[in-house]
Formats: sequence, structure tokens, C-alpha cells
Amino acid sequence: MAPTFRPQTMQEAVLQELRRRIHDGELRPGTVIRVDAVAGALGVSRIPVREALMILEGEGLVTHRPHVGFTVPSLTAEELEEIYFVRALLEDEALRRALANTTDADRAAAREACEAAEEALRHGQVNAFSDNGRRLHEALLAPCRMPRLLRLLAGLWEATESYRAANTLDRSGQEILQAEHQVMLDAFVAGDEQRLIQAAEQHRRHLLAGALLGTGPATDTPAGRP
Repeated sequence: MAPTFRPQTMQEAVLQELRRRIHDGELRPGTVIRVDAVAGALGVSRIPVREALMILEGEGLVTHRPHVGFTVPSLTAEELEEIYFVRALLEDEALRRALANTTDADRAAAREACEAAEEALRHGQVNAFSDNGRRLHEALLAPCRMPRLLRLLAGLWEATESYRAANTLDRSGQEILQAEHQVMLDAFVAGDEQRLIQAAEQHRRHLLAGALLGTGPATDTPAGRP
């Protein structure tokens, strides 16, 4: 039975559902997303499905190849390591600049995101934990006030969204990630640059380790089941 959607448009409904499946790990890296299968499963025409997939392609969550169609990107270990290497270079500089511009509102936003991640983890809501973890990172970076830099970082993040560490790590691993979130928040609030940069580096190492667990063989499964 197809899900019941009540967003503004059917395109948004399909976009929301496909993005959720990628983030949840239901659509694994390497999965081919068949337009007809998705349309049939969700009870919509092919048009909103194609429109949604084109948006996801722009975000880097899917790729399109001639004679194959739309696919969830599959990255090698080397490619993941490269992405995290570049992310580290940009993120550390953004964090340094952010600390120089941080306001009470920025600190409040970061604290709220960290608390939401903790709450989601407590209830075993892995996807919400990842979403709020990303919100925390965005809140820590936002005060750098450099929109081009933030867009570059967002693109790097999107490139690894189908390899979310929380989807591959066990509960203890997820708790380590949240403990690191708290250390980063505390350093951010205290304005401790050295501690923040060190905590961010340790956190990225664990995120990469979790992502690498998801680089096993992918199955070419036509996506579309409800």
C-alpha cells in the first residue's frame, strides 16, 4: 500500500520519500532507482518522480547514467577518504572563523540541535539522530558567515549522505558520536578553538570509519517498493 502524502505538491511528496529512503539506508549505494517502479509504488505518474530525481541529482544524492538511469552513488573507500580530507581542510577553517563571530543566538541553535540529537538517540530514532547531528554541525559552521564556503561543505556532506555512519555503527558507536557532539558543543560555547578543532577531527575520523563500513558490494535492486 502506497504511503499517504499531504505535502504541497506531489513532487515534494516523492522527493521527501526518496530522500528519506536514501538517508535511512533503504536505498543503498549502487541501487538503481527505476522511475516506473517508484511511480507505481507511490501511486503517482512518472513526471513528479523524474522531477524529484533531477532535484536529488542536483544535490548529489543520485547520479544519472545513460542506458542505466538514476542510481544512488557508490563511492570507493579511496573516494570517501578524499571527500573527508577535503572536508577537514574547509571545515576547520570555517570553525575558526565561526568562533570569531559567534552570537548568543548561534550558541542557542547549536545547543538545541545537540539536545535534539540526544533525544533521538535515546529513543532509537537513528535517522532523526543523523538529521539533528547534521543540524548541529551546520549550527557550528554558520557563524563563519561565508555562504560560498558553507555551500562547498554542504556539497561534500551530501556526497556521503548515503553512507551515514549512524546507519552502520552499533548503539555504542552511535553513543560515541553523540558524546563527540557534546564535546564540540561545549568547546563552541566556551570559544575554545583548539579543543573544538581537535574534537571535530576526532569526530570526522569516526564518521569516516562508519561510512567505510558501508562500502561493501551493492546490489542492483530496482527501487520502488512501498
